[in-house]
Amino acid sequence: WLHALGFGLQFRAMSPASPETKQPSRLQNMRWRAEAAALQLFWWIMGLLSPERASATGDWLLRRLGPRSGKMRRIKANLAMAFPEKDNAEIDRIARGVLGNLGAVTAEFAHMKTLVSAGNANPYIETVFLNEDPDFINQRRPFIFVSAHLGNWELTAYAAIASGITASAIYTPLSNPWIDRLIRDKRALMGVGTISRSNVLRPLLKTLKQGRSVGILTDVRVDDTKLLPFFGTGAGLSRMPAWLSMKTGIDIVPAYCERTGHARFRVTFYPSLPSPPEGIPEDEAIEMLSMEIVRVLETRIREHPDQWMCTNRRWPKQVMRERGVY
Repeated sequence: WLHALGFGLQFRAMSPASPETKQPSRLQNMRWRAEAAALQLFWWIMGLLSPERASATGDWLLRRLGPRSGKMRRIKANLAMAFPEKDNAEIDRIARGVLGNLGAVTAEFAHMKTLVSAGNANPYIETVFLNEDPDFINQRRPFIFVSAHLGNWELTAYAAIASGITASAIYTPLSNPWIDRLIRDKRALMGVGTISRSNVLRPLLKTLKQGRSVGILTDVRVDDTKLLPFFGTGAGLSRMPAWLSMKTGIDIVPAYCERTGHARFRVTFYPSLPSPPEGIPEDEAIEMLSMEIVRVLETRIREHPDQWMCTNRRWPKQVMRERGVY
């Protein structure tokens, strides 16, 4: 039940079906169905409450039940890597906040229709535009939005759509196909297009060519890639947004969601990232732009570390072990 409530919503890759793909066992299918049923029951109960009460209840539940799970160890390890100056007591306090935010996000799915159907005077979601580019304000061309698992990250793409920006977001199917279907049904309420993470480059380029913006979460670990310094330590982070920008000439716009209360959010669209100097090699330009994306990401996480969903390992396992945090 706890897995379905909170930790079953982690974004884990599921390979597309193929003749070589091992079919799940009957026991696995039964477990998946049970998890989905538990999640539906939880949402039904949360749906009986107001959005604010549901959010507060999800927060309360996971703050108390979450520390008993194995995920707590990973959260604290990630936080210790990002904030080595903080003592164990502070790391533990922030980690409980991470759990609480995840519980709130899970409960808020039960009220997704309400959260995204309030019109221009939405009492739940405040949208702030710090990007003064006329093309951005008037949606005259596409943009590459970079974001992270902060606040209720699900609502970042919705804020763009509600502001008149046509956009699609990269989506990684969940390992549990039944919960995956439930989550996708909730996301459909936001009107956001999705692009499967499998073989994603061609669909991304096609979407941008069609004049639609794309959204990419940049705090996800990517294995088998050259490391980028993340909070001072090399981490496997994607260079895809920078690569897309250099190939298409499309600007990168950071956009992040912060929680301001129970079922209350502020989504901020920041100024476009500066383009690398002209005349430098493309690989160097991609590296510079990727570093700038990471710099902005770090700044946002430092502002609200307790709202950062860091339940999965973010740095190489060996490095974390050497630091004594994993």
